[in-house]
Amino acid sequence: MEPRAIREFLYRTLKAAAGCVTLAIIMPLVPAVALGISLGHTIALISTAFLIEYGAAPVGIVLGLPPLFVFYTIVCVEAGIFIGLFDLFTAVGCTSERVGQFLLTTTQIANRSKTIHRYGVLGLIPLEILIGVYLCAPVSWVLGWRRNVSLAVTMTGYCIAAAITILATIGLLRVFFP
Repeated sequence: MEPRAIREFLYRTLKAAAGCVTLAIIMPLVPAVALGISLGHTIALISTAFLIEYGAAPVGIVLGLPPLFVFYTIVCVEAGIFIGLFDLFTAVGCTSERVGQFLLTTTQIANRSKTIHRYGVLGLIPLEILIGVYLCAPVSWVLGWRRNVSLAVTMTGYCIAAAITILATIGLLRVFFP
């Protein structure tokens, strides 16, 4: 790999990491500080959201964090993960001829699929709910879908699942701890 390509790869990789950190960590911590919400609990929620995505909502609720703050935080983490992964794949795809060729070939194959052509990017909603962002971002990138559209569709599925999880958690806590 030539020096220009290495610099380009490093720049794009650092940009992807910065986007992920800004959205997933800094954006939730700013309102936590401003609202006087426990930083320890917020960091625990952020860490859990990285691991189990919307399954982190009950953790935040049990820690005593406000439900809207929990929703905001886990949505920020999810968006940060998606953007970080997508941009990381783009960094590799733009600097590696082999990966760029793989993307082109895969996109051509996917465009011949009737199922993918019929449902397309909307298939990310059930994929997000059932499997998660760690597969949605790579699938979006490999199929050549635009990042912003893929992010919006993925986040739609995520917000549905997160809202249901938060509401179910609040309801169950009220049943067991009246």
